[in-house]
Amino acid sequence: MKKIGLFLLLSLTGILTFAQQVPVARDTLFEKAPQGLVRFYFDDHYFLVDKDCAFKSIERLSAFVVSKNAFHGEFKDFDRNGRVVLTGTYNQGVKAGPFKAYHPNGTLKWESTFVNNVAVGDWNYYYPDGRPMLTVTFDSTGGRIKSFWDRFGRQRVTAGEGNYEFKMPFEFYNEYGYPFFERKGKIRNGIPTGYWTTHMVDEKNKKILFTEEVYDRNGALTDGYNLFLDSEYKVPLTIIPSQSFLTAERMLFKACTFDDYSGFNSYLSDKLNSAFGASPTHKNLEDDFSYRVSLDKDGNPEMITLRKRLKSDDINRYFEAVLKEIPFYFPSLDENGEPIADTLAVSGKLSTNEVGAFNFHSIRIERGKKQED
Repeated sequence: MKKIGLFLLLSLTGILTFAQQVPVARDTLFEKAPQGLVRFYFDDHYFLVDKDCAFKSIERLSAFVVSKNAFHGEFKDFDRNGRVVLTGTYNQGVKAGPFKAYHPNGTLKWESTFVNNVAVGDWNYYYPDGRPMLTVTFDSTGGRIKSFWDRFGRQRVTAGEGNYEFKMPFEFYNEYGYPFFERKGKIRNGIPTGYWTTHMVDEKNKKILFTEEVYDRNGALTDGYNLFLDSEYKVPLTIIPSQSFLTAERMLFKACTFDDYSGFNSYLSDKLNSAFGASPTHKNLEDDFSYRVSLDKDGNPEMITLRKRLKSDDINRYFEAVLKEIPFYFPSLDENGEPIADTLAVSGKLSTNEVGAFNFHSIRIERGKKQED
Protein backbone atom coordinates (compact mmCIF):
# COMPACT_ATOMS: atom_id res chain seq x y z
CA MET A 1 0.00 0.00 0.00
CA LYS A 2 2.66 2.54 0.99
CA LYS A 3 4.85 1.38 -1.88
CA ILE A 4 2.38 2.29 -4.63
CA GLY A 5 1.43 5.47 -2.82
CA LEU A 6 4.98 6.76 -2.58
CA PHE A 7 5.92 5.43 -6.03
CA LEU A 8 3.03 7.30 -7.65
CA LEU A 9 3.66 10.33 -5.47
CA LEU A 10 7.37 10.60 -6.28
CA SER A 11 6.89 9.93 -9.99
CA LEU A 12 4.52 12.91 -10.16
CA THR A 13 6.26 15.16 -7.61
CA GLY A 14 6.59 18.21 -9.84
CA ILE A 15 3.04 18.14 -11.14
CA LEU A 16 1.62 17.36 -7.70
CA THR A 17 3.47 20.24 -6.05
CA PHE A 18 2.08 22.64 -8.64
CA ALA A 19 -1.44 21.27 -8.34
CA GLN A 20 -1.45 21.55 -4.54
CA GLN A 21 -0.18 25.11 -4.53
CA VAL A 22 -1.97 26.72 -7.48
CA PRO A 23 -5.79 26.75 -7.31
CA VAL A 24 -7.74 26.65 -10.56
CA ALA A 25 -9.93 29.74 -10.86
CA ARG A 26 -12.51 28.22 -13.19
CA ASP A 27 -13.26 25.02 -15.06
CA THR A 28 -12.81 25.29 -18.81
CA LEU A 29 -13.38 21.74 -20.03
CA PHE A 30 -13.82 22.55 -23.73
CA GLU A 31 -13.66 25.53 -26.09
CA LYS A 32 -14.61 26.40 -29.63
CA ALA A 33 -11.96 25.68 -32.25
CA PRO A 34 -11.66 26.65 -35.94
CA GLN A 35 -13.79 25.02 -38.67
CA GLY A 36 -16.69 24.32 -36.34
CA LEU A 37 -14.70 21.95 -34.15
CA VAL A 38 -14.48 21.80 -30.37
CA ARG A 39 -11.31 21.39 -28.30
CA PHE A 40 -11.75 19.11 -25.26
CA TYR A 41 -9.32 18.82 -22.34
CA PHE A 42 -8.67 15.44 -20.66
CA ASP A 43 -6.27 13.91 -18.18
CA ASP A 44 -4.45 10.75 -19.30
CA HIS A 45 -7.37 8.59 -18.14
CA TYR A 46 -9.74 10.60 -20.39
CA PHE A 47 -11.59 12.40 -17.62
CA LEU A 48 -12.43 16.01 -18.49
CA VAL A 49 -10.29 18.53 -16.60
CA ASP A 50 -9.76 22.26 -16.64
CA LYS A 51 -7.54 23.47 -19.51
CA ASP A 52 -5.11 24.97 -16.97
CA CYS A 53 -5.07 21.94 -14.68
CA ALA A 54 -1.65 20.44 -14.00
CA PHE A 55 -3.06 17.01 -14.83
CA LYS A 56 -4.31 17.92 -18.31
CA SER A 57 -2.44 15.67 -20.72
CA ILE A 58 -4.70 15.18 -23.76
CA GLU A 59 -6.49 17.64 -26.07
CA ARG A 60 -9.11 16.39 -28.50
CA LEU A 61 -10.22 18.21 -31.65
CA SER A 62 -13.60 16.97 -32.82
CA ALA A 63 -17.01 18.04 -34.01
CA PHE A 64 -19.67 17.58 -31.33
CA VAL A 65 -23.43 17.03 -31.50
CA VAL A 66 -24.80 18.90 -28.49
CA SER A 67 -28.30 17.41 -28.71
CA LYS A 68 -26.84 13.89 -28.42
CA ASN A 69 -23.89 14.85 -26.20
CA ALA A 70 -21.71 12.94 -28.65
CA PHE A 71 -18.54 13.23 -30.74
CA HIS A 72 -19.06 13.29 -34.49
CA GLY A 73 -16.78 12.88 -37.50
CA GLU A 74 -13.03 12.44 -37.51
CA PHE A 75 -11.12 13.42 -34.37
CA LYS A 76 -7.51 13.70 -33.27
CA ASP A 77 -6.07 13.52 -29.75
CA PHE A 78 -2.80 15.29 -28.93
CA ASP A 79 -0.45 14.92 -25.96
CA ARG A 80 1.20 17.75 -23.98
CA ASN A 81 3.84 18.13 -26.70
CA GLY A 82 1.34 18.36 -29.55
CA ARG A 83 2.00 14.83 -30.80
CA VAL A 84 -0.94 12.82 -32.14
CA VAL A 85 -1.79 9.94 -29.78
CA LEU A 86 -5.16 8.74 -31.14
CA THR A 87 -7.28 9.16 -34.27
CA GLY A 88 -10.67 7.78 -35.21
CA THR A 89 -14.18 8.56 -36.41
CA TYR A 90 -17.56 8.80 -34.68
CA ASN A 91 -20.97 8.92 -36.31
CA GLN A 92 -23.04 10.86 -33.74
CA GLY A 93 -21.36 9.09 -30.85
CA VAL A 94 -21.01 5.69 -32.53
CA LYS A 95 -17.49 4.48 -33.27
CA ALA A 96 -17.16 3.74 -36.98
CA GLY A 97 -14.12 2.70 -39.01
CA PRO A 98 -10.43 2.51 -38.10
CA PHE A 99 -9.04 3.77 -34.78
CA LYS A 100 -5.28 4.16 -34.35
CA ALA A 101 -3.20 5.00 -31.28
CA TYR A 102 0.45 6.06 -31.26
CA HIS A 103 3.44 5.78 -28.91
CA PRO A 104 5.21 9.04 -27.89
CA ASN A 105 7.90 8.31 -30.50
CA GLY A 106 5.25 8.35 -33.23
CA THR A 107 5.16 4.63 -33.97
CA LEU A 108 1.83 2.83 -34.09
CA LYS A 109 0.71 1.61 -30.65
CA TRP A 110 -2.47 -0.20 -31.64
CA GLU A 111 -5.05 -0.26 -34.43
CA SER A 112 -8.61 -1.54 -34.55
CA THR A 113 -11.75 -1.25 -36.65
CA PHE A 114 -15.25 -0.55 -35.32
CA VAL A 115 -18.62 -1.23 -36.93
CA ASN A 116 -21.67 0.20 -35.17
CA ASN A 117 -19.61 0.86 -32.04
CA VAL A 118 -18.30 -2.73 -31.83
CA ALA A 119 -14.71 -3.84 -32.48
CA VAL A 120 -14.49 -6.28 -35.39
CA GLY A 121 -11.63 -8.30 -36.85
CA ASP A 122 -8.10 -8.00 -35.47
CA TRP A 123 -7.08 -5.49 -32.81
CA ASN A 124 -3.29 -5.26 -33.20
CA TYR A 125 -0.88 -3.94 -30.56
CA TYR A 126 2.77 -2.99 -31.17
CA TYR A 127 5.88 -2.31 -29.09
CA PRO A 128 7.43 1.20 -29.30
CA ASP A 129 10.08 -0.09 -31.75
CA GLY A 130 7.33 -1.21 -34.14
CA ARG A 131 7.54 -4.95 -33.46
CA PRO A 132 4.22 -6.80 -33.04
CA MET A 133 3.09 -7.42 -29.46
CA LEU A 134 -0.46 -8.75 -29.34
CA THR A 135 -3.38 -9.53 -31.65
CA VAL A 136 -6.89 -9.93 -30.25
CA THR A 137 -9.52 -10.96 -32.78
CA PHE A 138 -13.17 -9.98 -32.30
CA ASP A 139 -16.28 -11.69 -33.62
CA SER A 140 -19.88 -12.23 -32.47
CA THR A 141 -18.66 -14.26 -29.47
CA GLY A 142 -16.31 -11.53 -28.20
CA GLY A 143 -12.53 -11.19 -28.18
CA ARG A 144 -9.95 -13.97 -28.35
CA ILE A 145 -6.16 -13.77 -28.18
CA LYS A 146 -4.81 -14.75 -31.58
CA SER A 147 -1.09 -13.98 -31.30
CA PHE A 148 1.35 -12.74 -28.66
CA TRP A 149 5.07 -11.86 -28.79
CA ASP A 150 7.17 -11.16 -25.68
CA ARG A 151 9.62 -8.26 -25.34
CA PHE A 152 12.41 -10.40 -26.80
CA GLY A 153 10.49 -10.89 -30.03
CA ARG A 154 9.59 -14.52 -29.30
CA GLN A 155 6.10 -15.53 -30.40
CA ARG A 156 4.48 -17.16 -27.36
CA VAL A 157 0.92 -17.53 -28.70
CA THR A 158 0.26 -18.65 -32.28
CA ALA A 159 -3.20 -19.14 -33.82
CA GLY A 160 -4.75 -18.87 -30.37
CA GLU A 161 -2.50 -21.49 -28.72
CA GLY A 162 0.41 -20.97 -26.33
CA ASN A 163 1.66 -19.46 -23.09
CA TYR A 164 0.76 -15.91 -22.13
CA GLU A 165 2.59 -13.57 -19.72
CA PHE A 166 1.65 -9.89 -19.82
CA LYS A 167 2.31 -6.98 -17.43
CA MET A 168 -0.14 -4.08 -17.11
CA PRO A 169 -0.39 -1.01 -14.85
CA PHE A 170 -3.13 -0.45 -12.33
CA GLU A 171 -5.04 2.52 -13.73
CA PHE A 172 -5.77 4.10 -10.35
CA TYR A 173 -4.80 3.92 -6.70
CA ASN A 174 -5.13 0.62 -4.88
CA GLU A 175 -4.00 -0.43 -1.43
CA TYR A 176 -2.20 -3.61 -2.43
CA GLY A 177 1.15 -1.84 -2.66
CA TYR A 178 2.27 -2.38 -6.27
CA PRO A 179 1.80 -0.22 -9.40
CA PHE A 180 1.65 -3.15 -11.87
CA PHE A 181 0.14 -6.61 -12.15
CA GLU A 182 1.18 -9.50 -14.40
CA ARG A 183 -1.22 -12.14 -15.76
CA LYS A 184 0.20 -15.56 -16.67
CA GLY A 185 -1.32 -18.77 -17.98
CA LYS A 186 -2.16 -20.93 -20.97
CA ILE A 187 -4.21 -19.83 -23.97
CA ARG A 188 -6.24 -22.44 -25.80
CA ASN A 189 -8.50 -21.52 -28.72
CA GLY A 190 -7.80 -17.86 -27.87
CA ILE A 191 -9.15 -17.99 -24.30
CA PRO A 192 -7.61 -18.64 -20.85
CA THR A 193 -7.58 -22.31 -19.88
CA GLY A 194 -6.47 -24.20 -16.80
CA TYR A 195 -4.31 -22.71 -14.05
CA TRP A 196 -3.57 -18.95 -14.12
CA THR A 197 -1.75 -16.60 -11.75
CA THR A 198 -1.59 -12.88 -11.13
CA HIS A 199 1.58 -11.38 -9.65
CA MET A 200 1.95 -7.89 -8.22
CA VAL A 201 5.00 -6.17 -9.70
CA ASP A 202 6.88 -3.18 -8.27
CA GLU A 203 8.89 -0.52 -10.13
CA LYS A 204 12.03 -2.70 -9.85
CA ASN A 205 10.18 -5.69 -11.37
CA LYS A 206 10.04 -7.53 -8.05
CA LYS A 207 7.03 -9.88 -8.03
CA ILE A 208 4.75 -11.40 -5.41
CA LEU A 209 1.93 -13.88 -6.01
CA PHE A 210 -1.46 -12.15 -5.80
CA THR A 211 -4.14 -14.51 -7.17
CA GLU A 212 -4.57 -18.10 -8.32
CA GLU A 213 -7.28 -19.07 -10.79
CA VAL A 214 -8.68 -22.03 -12.70
CA TYR A 215 -10.55 -21.65 -16.01
CA ASP A 216 -12.63 -24.30 -17.79
CA ARG A 217 -12.34 -25.14 -21.49
CA ASN A 218 -14.85 -22.39 -22.34
CA GLY A 219 -12.72 -19.69 -20.67
CA ALA A 220 -15.04 -19.35 -17.67
CA LEU A 221 -13.46 -18.78 -14.25
CA THR A 222 -14.33 -21.73 -11.99
CA ASP A 223 -12.04 -20.90 -9.05
CA GLY A 224 -10.42 -17.64 -8.06
CA TYR A 225 -8.49 -16.95 -4.85
CA ASN A 226 -7.00 -13.64 -3.66
CA LEU A 227 -3.98 -14.40 -1.47
CA PHE A 228 -3.79 -10.80 -0.17
CA LEU A 229 -7.38 -10.81 1.06
CA ASP A 230 -7.53 -14.55 1.81
CA SER A 231 -10.84 -14.79 -0.04
CA GLU A 232 -12.46 -16.25 -3.14
CA TYR A 233 -13.75 -14.16 -6.05
CA LYS A 234 -15.69 -14.62 -9.28
CA VAL A 235 -14.59 -11.69 -11.48
CA PRO A 236 -10.91 -11.82 -12.58
CA LEU A 237 -8.63 -8.99 -13.64
CA THR A 238 -8.34 -8.39 -17.37
CA ILE A 239 -5.78 -10.28 -19.45
CA ILE A 240 -5.55 -7.68 -22.24
CA PRO A 241 -4.77 -3.93 -22.11
CA SER A 242 -7.66 -1.73 -21.01
CA GLN A 243 -8.63 1.25 -23.16
CA SER A 244 -9.15 4.47 -21.24
CA PHE A 245 -10.14 6.45 -24.37
CA LEU A 246 -13.64 4.96 -24.01
CA THR A 247 -14.10 7.07 -20.86
CA ALA A 248 -14.12 10.22 -23.02
CA GLU A 249 -17.50 9.17 -24.45
CA ARG A 250 -19.08 9.45 -20.98
CA MET A 251 -17.95 13.10 -20.58
CA LEU A 252 -16.98 12.60 -16.94
CA PHE A 253 -15.29 15.45 -15.05
CA LYS A 254 -12.60 15.37 -12.37
CA ALA A 255 -11.54 18.24 -10.15
CA CYS A 256 -7.94 19.39 -10.42
CA THR A 257 -6.61 17.72 -7.28
CA PHE A 258 -4.16 14.87 -6.97
CA ASP A 259 -6.62 12.92 -4.82
CA ASP A 260 -9.19 13.04 -7.64
CA TYR A 261 -6.69 12.43 -10.44
CA SER A 262 -5.03 9.43 -8.77
CA GLY A 263 -8.37 7.79 -8.05
CA PHE A 264 -7.83 8.04 -4.30
CA ASN A 265 -11.18 9.76 -3.68
CA SER A 266 -12.91 6.99 -5.64
CA TYR A 267 -10.97 4.45 -3.59
CA LEU A 268 -12.29 6.06 -0.39
CA SER A 269 -15.85 5.88 -1.70
CA ASP A 270 -15.43 2.22 -2.65
CA LYS A 271 -13.82 1.43 0.70
CA LEU A 272 -16.75 2.93 2.61
CA ASN A 273 -19.41 1.44 0.33
CA SER A 274 -17.97 -2.07 0.57
CA ALA A 275 -18.06 -1.88 4.38
CA PHE A 276 -21.82 -1.22 4.52
CA GLY A 277 -24.44 -3.73 3.44
CA ALA A 278 -27.98 -2.75 2.51
CA SER A 279 -30.15 -1.96 5.54
CA PRO A 280 -33.99 -1.83 5.22
CA THR A 281 -34.09 0.36 8.34
CA HIS A 282 -32.04 3.08 6.64
CA LYS A 283 -33.89 3.72 3.37
CA ASN A 284 -33.84 6.97 1.35
CA LEU A 285 -31.35 8.83 3.53
CA GLU A 286 -29.41 11.97 2.58
CA ASP A 287 -26.60 13.08 4.88
CA ASP A 288 -23.23 14.87 4.95
CA PHE A 289 -20.07 13.99 6.83
CA SER A 290 -16.63 15.46 7.41
CA TYR A 291 -13.58 14.55 9.43
CA ARG A 292 -9.98 15.56 9.97
CA VAL A 293 -7.09 13.14 9.73
CA SER A 294 -3.54 13.92 10.86
CA LEU A 295 -0.82 12.26 8.77
CA ASP A 296 2.87 11.70 9.20
CA LYS A 297 5.10 12.45 6.21
CA ASP A 298 4.66 8.90 4.88
CA GLY A 299 0.87 9.26 4.70
CA ASN A 300 0.10 7.13 7.76
CA PRO A 301 -2.96 8.38 9.68
CA GLU A 302 -2.15 9.23 13.30
CA MET A 303 -5.41 10.80 14.53
CA ILE A 304 -8.96 10.99 13.16
CA THR A 305 -11.47 13.55 14.45
CA LEU A 306 -15.06 13.78 13.25
CA ARG A 307 -16.14 17.33 12.41
CA LYS A 308 -19.69 16.63 11.18
CA ARG A 309 -21.21 13.42 12.43
CA LEU A 310 -23.80 11.41 10.55
CA LYS A 311 -27.32 11.78 11.93
CA SER A 312 -27.90 8.08 12.67
CA ASP A 313 -26.03 7.00 15.80
CA ASP A 314 -25.69 3.35 14.78
CA ILE A 315 -24.41 4.27 11.29
CA ASN A 316 -22.09 6.83 12.84
CA ARG A 317 -20.50 4.33 15.23
CA TYR A 318 -19.73 1.89 12.43
CA PHE A 319 -18.59 4.74 10.16
CA GLU A 320 -16.00 5.75 12.76
CA ALA A 321 -14.75 2.18 13.00
CA VAL A 322 -14.38 1.90 9.20
CA LEU A 323 -12.44 5.18 9.02
CA LYS A 324 -9.86 3.74 11.41
CA GLU A 325 -9.26 0.88 8.96
CA ILE A 326 -8.14 3.18 6.11
CA PRO A 327 -4.36 2.66 6.20
CA PHE A 328 -3.02 5.45 4.00
CA TYR A 329 -3.63 8.91 2.51
CA PHE A 330 -1.39 10.73 0.05
CA PRO A 331 0.79 13.13 2.08
CA SER A 332 1.11 16.81 1.24
CA LEU A 333 4.31 18.21 -0.26
CA ASP A 334 6.45 21.17 0.71
CA GLU A 335 7.76 23.78 -1.74
CA ASN A 336 10.58 21.40 -2.72
CA GLY A 337 8.19 18.56 -3.50
CA GLU A 338 9.08 16.59 -0.37
CA PRO A 339 6.35 14.76 1.61
CA ILE A 340 5.47 16.42 4.91
CA ALA A 341 3.22 15.77 7.90
CA ASP A 342 -0.14 17.50 7.51
CA THR A 343 -3.80 17.53 8.55
CA LEU A 344 -6.41 16.77 5.89
CA ALA A 345 -10.06 17.79 5.96
CA VAL A 346 -12.17 15.07 4.31
CA SER A 347 -15.84 15.64 3.46
CA GLY A 348 -18.50 13.83 1.49
CA LYS A 349 -22.12 12.75 1.21
CA LEU A 350 -24.05 9.63 2.11
CA SER A 351 -27.25 8.54 0.41
CA THR A 352 -29.27 5.33 0.56
CA ASN A 353 -31.84 4.11 -1.93
CA GLU A 354 -35.27 2.54 -1.53
CA VAL A 355 -33.80 -0.79 -0.37
CA GLY A 356 -31.28 0.80 1.99
CA ALA A 357 -28.13 0.32 -0.14
CA PHE A 358 -25.40 2.77 0.94
CA ASN A 359 -23.60 5.16 -1.38
CA PHE A 360 -20.77 7.30 0.01
CA HIS A 361 -19.89 9.81 -2.71
CA SER A 362 -18.70 13.35 -3.57
CA ILE A 363 -15.52 12.84 -1.53
CA ARG A 364 -13.38 15.97 -1.21
CA ILE A 365 -10.01 16.39 0.48
CA GLU A 366 -8.56 19.74 1.54
CA ARG A 367 -5.01 19.93 2.80
CA GLY A 368 -4.03 21.99 5.83
CA LYS A 369 -0.84 23.06 4.07
CA LYS A 370 -2.83 24.46 1.16
CA GLN A 371 -5.19 26.29 3.49
CA GLU A 372 -2.22 27.92 5.21
CA ASP A 373 -0.76 28.92 1.82
